[in-house]
Amino acid sequence: MKLFITTQPTLEEVLLQELVSLGYTGGEIALRGVNLDVPSFSDVYRLNLCLSTASRILLPLKNFVVRDDQDLYWKARDIDWSQYMSPNGTFWIHANVNHPQLRHSLYAAQVLKDAICDSFRESVGYRPSVSRENPDLSLNLYIDPKYGIISFDSSGDPLHQRGYRLEGGESPLSESLAAAILRMAGYQGTEVLLDPLAGSGTFLVEAALMATKTPPGWMRKWFGFFAHPEFNEEEWLKVKAKEMEGIKPLEKDKIFGIEKNKQQAQACLDNLQTAGFEKEITLVQGDFRDIEPTIPPSFVVANPPYGVRLGTEEDLIPLYREMGDFLKRKTAKPSIGAILTGSLTLSKEVGLKPKRRIPLKTGGLDARLLLFDLY
Repeated sequence: MKLFITTQPTLEEVLLQELVSLGYTGGEIALRGVNLDVPSFSDVYRLNLCLSTASRILLPLKNFVVRDDQDLYWKARDIDWSQYMSPNGTFWIHANVNHPQLRHSLYAAQVLKDAICDSFRESVGYRPSVSRENPDLSLNLYIDPKYGIISFDSSGDPLHQRGYRLEGGESPLSESLAAAILRMAGYQGTEVLLDPLAGSGTFLVEAALMATKTPPGWMRKWFGFFAHPEFNEEEWLKVKAKEMEGIKPLEKDKIFGIEKNKQQAQACLDNLQTAGFEKEITLVQGDFRDIEPTIPPSFVVANPPYGVRLGTEEDLIPLYREMGDFLKRKTAKPSIGAILTGSLTLSKEVGLKPKRRIPLKTGGLDARLLLFDLY
């Protein structure tokens, strides 16, 4: 079974490494994802449940040459859509199109929608409905200047939607990006981790999931593969039970967070409780500049504002300088520091030389992950 596993731009290599850690070799990096052959449909269950850095797991239904909208329409009509949904059902199409004759993704999605609906009208006399909220069938349409791919989306909602984040704050970090940052920084789950700008707690929960070997998708109530004709509930429950057996307790005094804003701190606590880590993860409401950690951290990770959505660069200079001072004075030695920022100017204010600068995207913006070795 051939899969295309999507991820955020710049995270393809991290996704490939995560697949290898799960025992899947032979993956090939492509634009915004990894092509992977798997032996059985059970692997679709496992990958959706266990991958932390992926966005969607797609099962290609049709690959074809695209010259115009008629090619798209008639190739879509070739698919027996009754395998995947009933005429009383609902569906949604995620489209990503770059083609000289199909300039708009919404138009291409409309052509695919018409093909599906016309197929049902012709066979049974009525058609399914389009619904973005909890559709029975999720489809993915990708078209480049020459080729098109229609895929069954086995994930449904994007995989970064784990189910624990009730509130995200003003500028939340994607769960999958947070997991990727922890992996790129070398987090092993044994360090004493601190996020001095905890926000809604995304780094804290993702670190706890990694440290306890908890499948990131364990809380989700719905996956797209539930609607696939090969779905076997008994096999799915076996796969999930096996992965859940590997969970180990989270050690106390291993993950800490500090959050200055009282409302954000409460949102963070709510998210920790939803994820089931409120007893093991310590959150302090206050300013990291005024706090002396009870246990010096050996791994510090932060996503400070960088003057685009929150604050201005000039206003944020003292924050970055004080973060650098915190890394130098209040961490165990040796330790690791990881700071995500979208400002080259502010990155220089940390006052430490990073061992690596990794280009990333966050919320559609260019950013850098700065990694520091602290001795």
